[in-house]
This record gives sequence, structure tokens and C-alpha cells, in this order.
Amino acid sequence: MRELTRSNDPVFLSYLRAELSAEGIEALVLDGFASSVLQPMNMTAEQRVMVTDEDYWRAWAVNEEAEERVSEDSILGGRVQLLQPKSGFRAAIDPILLAASVPATDADQVLEIGTGTGAAALCLLARVPGAWVTGIDVQPGLIALAERAAARNGMEERTRFQVMDVRTPDAAMRTALFDHVMSNPPFLGASSGQMPKDPARALATVESTADLACWLRFMADRLRQGGTLSIIHRADRADEILTRLPHGFGNFRRLNLIPVDDGRPVKRCIIQATKGGRPGRLSESALVVHREDGSFSADADAVLRDGKALTIS
Repeated sequence: MRELTRSNDPVFLSYLRAELSAEGIEALVLDGFASSVLQPMNMTAEQRVMVTDEDYWRAWAVNEEAEERVSEDSILGGRVQLLQPKSGFRAAIDPILLAASVPATDADQVLEIGTGTGAAALCLLARVPGAWVTGIDVQPGLIALAERAAARNGMEERTRFQVMDVRTPDAAMRTALFDHVMSNPPFLGASSGQMPKDPARALATVESTADLACWLRFMADRLRQGGTLSIIHRADRADEILTRLPHGFGNFRRLNLIPVDDGRPVKRCIIQATKGGRPGRLSESALVVHREDGSFSADADAVLRDGKALTIS
């Protein structure tokens, strides 16, 4: 078994055990008689909460929320409740825009690579409730939060979240095919500079075990013929994405995400391509995200708050 946490607060321990039990997780509470010259002999001994190795990460997510290290945030105009760490990795608007751009319909199978806490996956299901979404990420803690959020949103039957490195997928994933694949991968190369101090943020923003080329190959291999690949990334790496896409893709589209329509440079874009699509020139369009006063534009607001699809023409 593995230690989840320890506490000498009987109220908290009772609450935590009840929360774990509600999730079907059996916990064993052991007395911990740790001694220290700095502790008085009559100090209440901490008790250790133990769970099985198989249940650890699900239990970890429950404990993080119980310890109030996780926030529950409403996104997509309240249609989705997202669980995410209060510090470290937190989703912004990128996964919402990415999910809105995927042309999924009911019964489609969608794969999200680098799902994090599941923001894009859950937003896509809020818009297309008949789809099925699989989300993979290398960070087990974020996957555990995504699973918990899916249940909270009533989407657990149409989601599957799995800990996986795109560089070493399991046998089932190596043969699986999907109608759409989407990703919000790390934006920075491994040699780009100073790493963020928070480990989760570092993994989410800086390439580690797999570089951009590896991500794109994995995405391409998981697509059925006629399926779409959608990726949101830095605009200054758009040409690299198009160059590194494997042969066999066409119908290339690029949506530039203009921060404010005042001439400032574009920092983000969504690249979309169809496997087996007609080769040819790249089609470009744009979405102005903010007004000059900092509020969302009407078009962006329709996507971010009203849950509308984001068509890339």
C-alpha cells in the first residue's frame, strides 16, 4: 500500500475517508507514533491514510480537493466544471478554442493528446454530447483530476483518460484509430531557456520526452482516412508544423488568433489538416479574440461562453 496523507485532525480524516469511500476507494488508517525532541510527548499522533497502489492517483485527486489545493472553475459559460491545481498548471482559453475547432459530430471518436486536466475534452463533449473522447497525458495527477471532473460533469461514460507518453504508447493505443485528433502541446522546445519552477507547468509548456515532430507523427498515426488533425500552437512555429506533418495530408487550414485588432503580432494559431485530403495551398482565416477594452470580441465570446463551434475556413 502507499501513503496518501497524514493528519492528526479527526474531523478531516473522517471527511477524507467518506470522500474516498464515495469514490469506491478503500482506505486504511494507521497510527503514526513518530517522535521528535521538538514534539511534546502528549502530542496527538498523526494518522497515516493508506491506499492501494492501483487507487493512489484517484485517491490523490480526492485528497487534493479535500485539502483545498484544487479549485473548481466554471468554463464555457458554466457548461463545464473544471478541476485544476490552484498553483502550477492551469488551463487558459487555448483548449476551449481548440475543442471548438474540431468538426466532430455525434458518434465520432476523438483523441486528445496532452489533455492535462481535460479542459478541451470536456468542452468538446459539452458541444457534441454524442461524441466519445479519449485523453492522454504523461502526468498522472492531472489525469486523475480530469477523471474526477468528467464524473462531476456527467461525462464519465463518454470519456477515457489515460496516463501515457506519446513516445511509448501501449499496445492498444498503437493500433487505435480515431475520427479526429487534437492537441495543445508544449509550446517551447527543450533548449528554449529556463524551465518553469513548477514541474507540472514545465511539462505542459516545454517539450520533454517527445518533441513537436514526435507529437505530430503520433497524431497522424492515430487518424483514420478522412479524419482531421487540429493543433493549437505558437504562430512562429506554424511553418514548422506544416513542414513536419507526414505525407498524406491535405486541405490545410490556419486560423490566426489575433489578440486585439490593432496591428500587434499574432502569437497563437490553430492548424488543421485532413488525412487523405486534397493537397494544395494553405487556407488562412482569423479570429479577433479581444476588443480594445480587454473584453472578448463577439465572435470569441460566442465560442468561449456560448459553446459555439469555431469553423476554420
